[in-house]
Amino acid sequence: MNTPTLVWSALRRRKARTLFTFLSVVVAFVLFSVLAAVRQGMLGQLTFSVAERLETNNKISQGSPLPVSYYDKIVTVPGVTAVTYLNGFQGYFKDPRDRLQVLVFSPTFLQVYREATLPPAQMHAWLTDRQGVIVGPALVRRMGWKVGETIPIQSKVPQKDGSTTWYFHLDGIYHADLPAAYQSFFVAHYRYFNEGVANPRLQNIVFQYIERITDPRDATAIASAIDGLFKNSSPQTLTQSEAAETISYIRQFGDVSAMVIYVGIAVFFSLLLIISNTLAQSVQERTAEFAILRGLGFERGWLARLVLQESLLLIVSGAVLGLALGYEVTRLLYPSVGNILQTFALTWGAAGLGILLSIVFALLAGLVPVQRITRLRVAEALRKS
Repeated sequence: MNTPTLVWSALRRRKARTLFTFLSVVVAFVLFSVLAAVRQGMLGQLTFSVAERLETNNKISQGSPLPVSYYDKIVTVPGVTAVTYLNGFQGYFKDPRDRLQVLVFSPTFLQVYREATLPPAQMHAWLTDRQGVIVGPALVRRMGWKVGETIPIQSKVPQKDGSTTWYFHLDGIYHADLPAAYQSFFVAHYRYFNEGVANPRLQNIVFQYIERITDPRDATAIASAIDGLFKNSSPQTLTQSEAAETISYIRQFGDVSAMVIYVGIAVFFSLLLIISNTLAQSVQERTAEFAILRGLGFERGWLARLVLQESLLLIVSGAVLGLALGYEVTRLLYPSVGNILQTFALTWGAAGLGILLSIVFALLAGLVPVQRITRLRVAEALRKS
């Protein structure tokens, strides 16, 4: 007797019930995919933190400005090999929907962020061009730009001549083996912005200093030395390792892992109840058929495996489709959340965990029906039928 045919026939017996059960599995794993992507978006940033980098912020309020003059002192701290500083503004290219963040760094940007590499000719062009920018490959593809092009960026930040259009020369496209969000930076020169911006309150300030250090083991001592320089200054600074800065950011959202786990448990527990009930009903409706098969000599173990195969086919196939749809959903959501959760994505590890969970839940969902089959009394079942 063909086992796959029996399994398929059992699932087709109540097509509507099977369909809605299958869809509930699909929806559950789409939700699992999104939750896994959120968790990856929060915790995955730690993977790309560089131990040799420190970040210096305003001690009172992260994101509040610091004087650009602090640079001359920070660069003298023993153990610091390079320092860059960051400012920026929002803008868009042609269409307001094509928004981007213009990041203005000091020319030492590439010394601090060594994972971003450029061909020597492009690096030289950017370093010697006051209006030059280097751009990530993902942003270049999205905007259709090419090296050598002049890029007008519209913004709400006026220049001294009254214009709100900032013109940049695309001098290079950097390469970095990092997630998509890190492939979309638009890096300009601080000098061009600082000399051109009309609002004096936006001049000669930065929002963060980033330092490259020689030895990560000295990170705490170097951070203390930097903050000690401005102990009696206003504003004071707070310097942390890049990893500690990321952890501090994550903590603003609470225990993300715990939230994802609790929501996942609730969803899958509900799913388990739904599938178990469906299989139990299906087995109950076929009690007489199972009794006949037992009477024909089929062993209890064979019947138990038949029921488990039904459960596995229903749940695992739904999980595979749910994960595939979940991948597409996370990909579509990325443009909206990527600026906050740079590593937001459904990873292969999470997808593998989803498949493993589907197998476990399929086996658990089949326990009650299997128990009923193994305890089936043939004569009694046939009389009742």
